[in-house]
Amino acid sequence: MIPWLEKCTEDQHSKLVNKALKYLSSSPISELGEQLYCSQRTLERSFQRVTGLTLKQCQSMNRLEEMLEYVYQRDSAELDWVDIAFKFGFSDQPHLIHYLKKQLGFTPKIYEKERDLAIDIYGGVNSNQNIQ
Repeated sequence: MIPWLEKCTEDQHSKLVNKALKYLSSSPISELGEQLYCSQRTLERSFQRVTGLTLKQCQSMNRLEEMLEYVYQRDSAELDWVDIAFKFGFSDQPHLIHYLKKQLGFTPKIYEKERDLAIDIYGGVNSNQNIQ
């Protein structure tokens, strides 16, 4: 083990964030504080301090990752973007299209054709072919 790593301890913020991450994909953000027995503001501050992201940004990234993985694992003929929109919590297909355009810079159909993209936590989108 690396000597300096042995001296590392988990502070109260990290402990709270680790707990929050377990619930983030299955619970509304507005209920997390209550589930973790702390104020919503305390949770938000700790999460931002530890991760550099807001809870909403993290939840959005997780949802995007799950959705892109879902799309990646299916043939184009199997994809129904209306069903995908509802499956991943969008009210309709136009909201999904707007979201993907904002996050990735292109529409679902273009992503469907490109499928070899990597997304970093800072919002960048790169072709996996260029990342080697």
